[in-house]
Amino acid sequence: MKTRAEIEQLVTLLLTRHHIQGPPVPVKAIATSEGLHVIDTSITGDVSGALVRSNGAAVIIVNQDHHQNRQRYTVGHELAHHFLNHEGEREHLDWQFTVLRRDGRSSEGTDANEIEANFFAANLLMPKDFLRSDVAQLARFNGEAALGEADIKRLARRYEVSPLAMSYRLVSLGLIDPNSQANSLI
Repeated sequence: MKTRAEIEQLVTLLLTRHHIQGPPVPVKAIATSEGLHVIDTSITGDVSGALVRSNGAAVIIVNQDHHQNRQRYTVGHELAHHFLNHEGEREHLDWQFTVLRRDGRSSEGTDANEIEANFFAANLLMPKDFLRSDVAQLARFNGEAALGEADIKRLARRYEVSPLAMSYRLVSLGLIDPNSQANSLI
């Protein structure tokens, strides 16, 4: 189990290593550069993606039927499982695969590995330094950064994430009040 600070540091090192200077973060290019193959395919059920490991190789499988923003988040989430060395339940034992799926359980907030992977993905797709800089540019003449719903949607488009994911991230960073009217997306 990693601390939030350790995960943030890992993401910062990853962004630095790949010379990422601003959004949107090219998560698929990062995965490929790190030696992981990304396969887009149709997946039935509520599965968004999976990390499949076999014989030292790793593949990220992404549900191509999901929205592009969700696919990006899924790649970030599966990268987290890879970099945080999460081991999942063994499946396909006859083929010696380890499969970690991103499905409905990922968003429930009850499994420690899933919480870490979601935190990693949010940090990777919406780095706090990038967001703080963008929010500062939206500040009003008196220095107040009161973001409206349109601002949140604009930031979501810039970072290629859903407005809901952007809202959660802005709240978690203390950049917007979770009770504000503009935050009706949550």
